[in-house]
Amino acid sequence: MPIREMKESDLPRVLEIQQELAFQDWDAPLFATKIHANYALCVVYETDSDQGTPQINGYAVFHLLGSDSELLSIAVSRDCQHKGIGKMLLDAGLSRLSPEEKDRCFLEVREGNSTARKFYEKNGFKLYGDRKNYYSDGENACLYSIELESQIN
Repeated sequence: MPIREMKESDLPRVLEIQQELAFQDWDAPLFATKIHANYALCVVYETDSDQGTPQINGYAVFHLLGSDSELLSIAVSRDCQHKGIGKMLLDAGLSRLSPEEKDRCFLEVREGNSTARKFYEKNGFKLYGDRKNYYSDGENACLYSIELESQIN
């Protein structure tokens, strides 16, 4: 599987993807803190490029906090979008949740980011609220969550 844990050596490419999409302003030290935190899961999607060298095309960062986890960041490079990479990255974190414990994962997304909102809704996240003027530019944040329920009766 082309998903693996993120390493500090991946950060230049991860920061390129973040800058390309212009949606977040994390820096290398913040990503490095997450990589080394025992409560975080940082993953990348990596494939071989045309030259045969590994190429990172997406990443995701989760806080795994027991029954309440959070998706902090997920991104796929523009030229690799709509290929299922985002879903695989999302599933990498959600797979750590326990249906038996009814674990939940939360996230927030810009109200105007309709592409991301549709992606989360398609993958089972439900809108449960908002935060007015949450972002530095005054845009609202939409709050989503997903709860995994056991199929055992």
